[in-house]
Amino acid sequence: MRLYNISMNIKHLLKDKSINPTKQRLEIAELIFVKDQHFTAAQLIEQVRDKKLPISQATVYNTLCLFESTGLLKTIDLENDCKFYDTNLYSHHHIYNTSTNVLTDISTDKIEFSKMPDIPAHLELEQTEVLIKVKNK
Repeated sequence: MRLYNISMNIKHLLKDKSINPTKQRLEIAELIFVKDQHFTAAQLIEQVRDKKLPISQATVYNTLCLFESTGLLKTIDLENDCKFYDTNLYSHHHIYNTSTNVLTDISTDKIEFSKMPDIPAHLELEQTEVLIKVKNK
């Protein structure tokens, strides 16, 4: 589930976040926001090249950083220096297949916590997201 309506004009989506909708940003956004998905910067750069869009690698990275900092994307950083971008901004969990480098969503109602660790008094729980790592047999 996305926090924006699928029929919403991408140009308006960017403007709503005070992002100047340049041609390159719009082209990148059209690749990203067509569906809920997980992707890496390298995968997006490959899509840009496959579609023969005149967008530099630096522009892709800068645009991802901008979309992340304005709340259009969230990131999942994995220990292996792989950073996934996620268009699903709702709280949810993930399964990461280390053999295939694929990240899959798990609904929050599929995992229950029987106990949580003590949280220092000066902090409050914002949300809990679980990452389950698996590998092929």
